[in-house]
Amino acid sequence: MKKSYRVAAALAVLATSGFVVTENRAAPQPNDPLLQLAGRWVGNAVMTPSSGPQASFKCVVTYLPRKDAPGMQQNLRCDDGGTFRLHAATQLQVEDGKVIGVWQDKINEIDGTVSGNITPTGFEVQLDGRYFQAKMAVAGQGCDQSVIVMPQRSEVFRELAAKLKKC
Repeated sequence: MKKSYRVAAALAVLATSGFVVTENRAAPQPNDPLLQLAGRWVGNAVMTPSSGPQASFKCVVTYLPRKDAPGMQQNLRCDDGGTFRLHAATQLQVEDGKVIGVWQDKINEIDGTVSGNITPTGFEVQLDGRYFQAKMAVAGQGCDQSVIVMPQRSEVFRELAAKLKKC
């Protein structure tokens, strides 16, 4: 797999998870608007490239409530069963209805920031990094979660869509 395709695919799947790992494991904040995302989510993601066939990935995403403020630590592991692997972590914090944070993918040595807004069922954010910028929407309700990522530049892929379940 070409390096640029691999990095773009890694970033796309990273965004699917919605992302720097800290030791913030404890009871959730009582007014945390992301609390419905807490838990372990499993499912599939499909990346629609700018050209060529779609690529599919199996993903496991866990959201751990922060102990010090509303928000989540998100850990993502995705694999295509072959050569593609992504292990990413994101620290999301909620302040006045806004989501801020950072993301990091140690396998592909990339990282960046997250900023956006809370929605009734999740959040919509802008992902910014040196090599990747995209809009991402995460929505979870009950046992289902959907994630859509649309990069600002579509040289490698146009959209990444994931359907995840936790029940």
